[in-house]
Amino acid sequence: MRFENENLIPAAAIMAAIFLAALVLKLIFRGKVTHSNITGISVKKPITPFYVFLPDILKLIAVLLLITALLRPQSVKKETEEIIKGIDIITVLDVSGSMQADDLKPNRLEAAKKVINDFVSGLKNDRVGMVVFAGKSFTQCPLTNDYEIIRAFVEQIGFETVKIDGTAVGEAILNGVNRLENSGASKVMIVITDGRSNKGMPPDEAAKIAAYKGIKIYTIGIGKKGGAQAYGFDIYGNRRPYVDNYGRPVMYEEPDEESLGRVAGITGGKYFRATDNNALQRIYETIAQLEKQEIKVKSYEKHEDKFYAFLIAGVILLLLALLLEALKLLRI
Repeated sequence: MRFENENLIPAAAIMAAIFLAALVLKLIFRGKVTHSNITGISVKKPITPFYVFLPDILKLIAVLLLITALLRPQSVKKETEEIIKGIDIITVLDVSGSMQADDLKPNRLEAAKKVINDFVSGLKNDRVGMVVFAGKSFTQCPLTNDYEIIRAFVEQIGFETVKIDGTAVGEAILNGVNRLENSGASKVMIVITDGRSNKGMPPDEAAKIAAYKGIKIYTIGIGKKGGAQAYGFDIYGNRRPYVDNYGRPVMYEEPDEESLGRVAGITGGKYFRATDNNALQRIYETIAQLEKQEIKVKSYEKHEDKFYAFLIAGVILLLLALLLEALKLLRI
């Protein structure tokens, strides 16, 4: 509780003291005739009933209440407001055939899906969407802050999600730009691929468009150094390694680190290389820290006037005191 008119406290104290002194003097120098007729006069010294003083008591309480109302008491409630500016994140995931390489377990695609879902589970107040690509790209899930939905969409991603094989990194980035360009929040894109762009727009050109739109791109090249053994299935459904005409193992190519590094540099992001599951996990944790938003906390006090109750109570008691004096306790 606080008083808005604290500067009036000295004056209010003087007023209350004067009124109290007046009541005390009134009681000390009361008139000798306390009855309106001689009926109540007796030989013995009369005992003044308590209710005779009731109007004065009510007046005193009423004045104290009115003085309190004049000081304008207020309740104080401290409140904290959190102003959180979220991030809009589009994850761009390669689902081409080479993502079935098992240098990450159980394969590159499944390892990436798991890390993406873990990453989404740690988000708060951010929107996230999903673009998948191989020879073509499309939006798997638009921006949403319903993390259960995005995780469900991630689980549905497979090698058959995009029917056209290849690696269209530039087109996938452009697709992500289209999802983010109207966002009012900080805009981030995470591109995961294990190959070299061989279809559609050059990645560098797409990155320049992203930079113009204020989008930061983090690129992740996935796969162990030296590439990974390519596997396929024979007519009996058995998984067998691919070999060339000379019996040499066919290897999936490594990510184009030079190109991915340029894409990240153009937009102010960073390039990472994930050679195993743990490295991929750490990369996502690093990105989460780099893009962590500060929470701005604004504290303020909310004041609510409480003088109405004191004012109403004081007026009612004062009227009641006057009414009692006029109708019941009138005395000479």
